[in-house]
Amino acid sequence: MTLTQRRKDFLFKIKKKYEATGLPVHYITVSEDLGVSKWTAYDILKELEKEGYLRSEYNVSREEKTPGRSTIAFLPTSKAGEVCIKEKEEIDYMEEWQAAREKLLGMFGDIKERGSKKIIDDLLKEIPAIEAPIIISAYIIAVLTIHIQNLGAKSIKTMRNLFQLAPKPDLILSLFAGTALGSTVKNVHDVINDKLADEVGQFQKYISEFSAKENKLLVKFLSDALERAT
Repeated sequence: MTLTQRRKDFLFKIKKKYEATGLPVHYITVSEDLGVSKWTAYDILKELEKEGYLRSEYNVSREEKTPGRSTIAFLPTSKAGEVCIKEKEEIDYMEEWQAAREKLLGMFGDIKERGSKKIIDDLLKEIPAIEAPIIISAYIIAVLTIHIQNLGAKSIKTMRNLFQLAPKPDLILSLFAGTALGSTVKNVHDVINDKLADEVGQFQKYISEFSAKENKLLVKFLSDALERAT
């Protein structure tokens, strides 16, 4: 069964409570915290147990009306810990992506003041210090888009047409990179061409390795960058 966001909420609640107290967590506690019935909480936690995310223990309840009655409580397993780590990494990843995205798109508003060559030089200098391939790819898209902007509205329109010509995100990105690099060869000097060629080669490699989600994020970024460049 898919680990939906709703089921993750229950899992994370158990893990957080357990880490705070070191004690198994009663399903009624979870139901009260999440605002659901105790039977809904119980059913979902049992499902999570069946799939290995939780394990249960029977203990003497202090919450039931009948004192001393044995009730079931839940503890997170190592599998739950792996999910939580992955979820945190995903959140951190998206925060880093969003920050880079906003920074790069914002640079299109600075071109008149700083000049396109200065911005391109700065972006190319920053790339070696970046670790995340998707952020590097966004930088390359930004550099190429600024070059295309310098060539005029007709070139930007040509790039926009790629969205209709290529059916898949990875093909859009690949065609954009190749077309944009080819368009800049006669318009920038050799040192920049060499740097761009190296970066675009790496970009093409990344595209083939990215997930569909990552390529979609980059296509959306490309679309927004071309819009800013108009």
